[in-house]
Amino acid sequence: MSDVIAAEYETLTPECRADPGRLGGFLAPDFHEFGASGAEFGVEGTAERVAAYTDPEGEAIRVERMRGFRLADGLVMVKYTSENNGRRAHRTSLWRRVAPGRWQMFHHQGTPTVDSRTRPD
Repeated sequence: MSDVIAAEYETLTPECRADPGRLGGFLAPDFHEFGASGAEFGVEGTAERVAAYTDPEGEAIRVERMRGFRLADGLVMVKYTSENNGRRAHRTSLWRRVAPGRWQMFHHQGTPTVDSRTRPD
């Protein structure tokens, strides 16, 4: 599972996000996303869209509580909370093994959230 967590972290680096070929290598041909923006995306154009708004020398997306769950042989779910440019989101990714030691993300969802440490009770 550590290789899936490492791959998820890699997809969050500015260097990876700014390089459509590099990011695209992590996305399965049937990739699907429900973005934190509320928009829905398929694999086509996703890596290019992400690269268009990523500064390769910018800050990495901050991550809290990243953890993985083995759902079945060759299937892992990764959950975490991200913060990027002041926006926080709960995130879930589904990864499948496509070859020994090689994983691809086939689903991702981001749900906007507030910082629970500053939210009034």
